[in-house]
Amino acid sequence: MFWDNLETILPPDSLRARFAKGALWSMIGVSISQGLALLGWIVIARILGRAGFGELAMVQSTVGVLGVMAGLGLGLTATKHVAELRDSEPERVGRILALTFITALISGVLIAVILLTASPYIAVRAIGAPQLTAVLRLGCGLLLFNTLYGVVMGAMAGFEAFKTIAKVSLVTGLVKVLFMILGVYYWALPGAVSAMVAAAAISSVIGYAALLKKAHEFDINISCQNIRSELPILWSFSIPGCLSSAIVPPVIWITHAMLVRQAGGFAEMGLFHAATRFQAPLRLLGSTTGAVLLPILVSMKNRTNNSTFERANILVSWFLGAIPAILLITFHEIISLLFGQQYSGPAAHRVLSLVMLYTAIILYKQGLARVLAANNLMWWSVLSNAVWAAVLLLSFYWLRHLGALGLALSLLLAYITNTLVFVPLYARRNLVPRDTLISWRAVVIWAAIICPAILSFLGMSLAIRTAALFLVTAVILFVFWDLIRNNGYVCSSKTGLLFEQ
Repeated sequence: MFWDNLETILPPDSLRARFAKGALWSMIGVSISQGLALLGWIVIARILGRAGFGELAMVQSTVGVLGVMAGLGLGLTATKHVAELRDSEPERVGRILALTFITALISGVLIAVILLTASPYIAVRAIGAPQLTAVLRLGCGLLLFNTLYGVVMGAMAGFEAFKTIAKVSLVTGLVKVLFMILGVYYWALPGAVSAMVAAAAISSVIGYAALLKKAHEFDINISCQNIRSELPILWSFSIPGCLSSAIVPPVIWITHAMLVRQAGGFAEMGLFHAATRFQAPLRLLGSTTGAVLLPILVSMKNRTNNSTFERANILVSWFLGAIPAILLITFHEIISLLFGQQYSGPAAHRVLSLVMLYTAIILYKQGLARVLAANNLMWWSVLSNAVWAAVLLLSFYWLRHLGALGLALSLLLAYITNTLVFVPLYARRNLVPRDTLISWRAVVIWAAIICPAILSFLGMSLAIRTAALFLVTAVILFVFWDLIRNNGYVCSSKTGLLFEQ
């Protein structure tokens, strides 16, 4: 009986079944790998101390900003084109994969050489920490292998191989945590970075082997033959995608550099980095769910009855982020409980609350980003990120004296401004169902998310915050359900799609 009902709800070849299967494996992979990662970061933060943890964060930030330049948006390129062409034009997919790998290897090596050469200048002149020169040089390997791994995972998402991605994530996550804990225990900061390089290299090898196996299942041969014919993809999709992505990390890095140059800057950076460790699983949860949705959106973009997934694309990531965010805002003491007393006090609690607030906005907007990618509207994404960057830089310039709290507040202001400017524009252009963006339901959900943060800033007792948590959670669950239920569509059990009434 149960399986008959399940088959009615999720017909085997339906879009909903594809999403459910992909989402299930993605959730498993993310939950385990991020759980391991958080455990590792807690141990590392306690060993290095708040200032040392801030130094590690600055190294990661530097490698990350250059890594985006090396990546050239190739992971997203692989996802979109593999999903779009894997069944109809397998030969093209083989050429596109070869093109993305070769481009990633060349760009990764070039940017790594730049980092190797520029490390003394970055350490001494940019962030005022000459002791980080050698550690930044170690980051060259991390930059290269992360670039290759990003393309591999992007291609796997295009194949909708989420079970395989979950397995790879589990193995590589375990390896990374073990390596980093051992590295930092015996060799402190250099050991941690060296361990990250080794883990990234192993991840790239394991991921590429899994990709070759998956490509073989689709009778796709990764070949360089006639690869020049695919070069237009780089400037029509990859370049604007890269520009959109490349705006964010450099601006984040600039704000980090501004922060560490303040008095006690590395300790403030350590606090901010600890708060964002709680953000990382939520963002990855949203992006991993998005990796399931994007290939489906691409493959069905020419269909007329696609309103179900247009709606799900916006709501799923937002819902997954809203509930954990209000939990962490309510029980903000968790940051000192896990990371230690160096991360305690009202300032730490407020930083965590602000980080969770703008994380909810990020997850709200992830669905919009997927719509732009699926419809080749990446230049809109470039413009959106440019506005975000301008607001962030101006805000933090005036708030930098507040340290980690000023950075978290500046990021929140940047995301709020960006949302208020561009969401009405997307709604007017009918890129997504309008009531998922602008409606009384959306206003109620945001009010429910903001309420615990206000209580946190006012220093309310745990009992009051807990009581409010039950109320706002009930409101959020009800309104999300109402938003889904009252969408004007009914289900066809034969196709698994929703059609207008």
